[in-house]
Amino acid sequence: MIARRATPNAGRPDAATRDRLLAAATRLFAQHGFNAASVRDIARAARANVAAINYHFDGKLGLYRAVVRAAVQAMRAGDDAFLAAATDASPEEQLRTYVAGYLPRIASTDDRTAWIHDLMRHEMAEPTPLAPWIAEHGILPRIQYLSGVVARLLDCKPADPRVARCVISIQAQCLFYRPDRFRAAAFKNWAFTNADLAAVADHIVEFSLAGIKRLASRR
Repeated sequence: MIARRATPNAGRPDAATRDRLLAAATRLFAQHGFNAASVRDIARAARANVAAINYHFDGKLGLYRAVVRAAVQAMRAGDDAFLAAATDASPEEQLRTYVAGYLPRIASTDDRTAWIHDLMRHEMAEPTPLAPWIAEHGILPRIQYLSGVVARLLDCKPADPRVARCVISIQAQCLFYRPDRFRAAAFKNWAFTNADLAAVADHIVEFSLAGIKRLASRR
């Protein structure tokens, strides 16, 4: 007698429950952060039992880990789209490509990606046990790439302290354009069109290149 082959979901709660939990957790973690979003609220929003969180994700932190992994995967996919395109370019063009690709993502108000910004903002304000993993997999690859570009511009080794300072300056200029109601209140006409962002990207690149060139001349 031939044994029947088990189906992938045999003996497990349905996959739809897992998907609902992940969708509800993504929304609530992005809105309130890890600490403020309770498992009861997530289960209620997902029309599921609290025990389902333990079954599918091994608890609240496991559920948060699944949400964070999805966010980091989206971040890395966006990074790869513009970092790989500049592999053989001059360091000046690599910097231009980096800023032109990174800035619109930071300044975006697209609801499809806004949850990632919100999630990371909560993580920075109240770091969770996953903060080191997020830094290693979601942020460090981008920083390492930019450090290599700056080191070439300075004609020095990546470990040179000037490299880190320049990278921080470039990143800070881009991050300032992240959507924020206080910035919108302080600066009139805060909403940016694609043309506006292209002009801002050009400014950041020219401003940064001038500063890097000055540093390179002061050996």
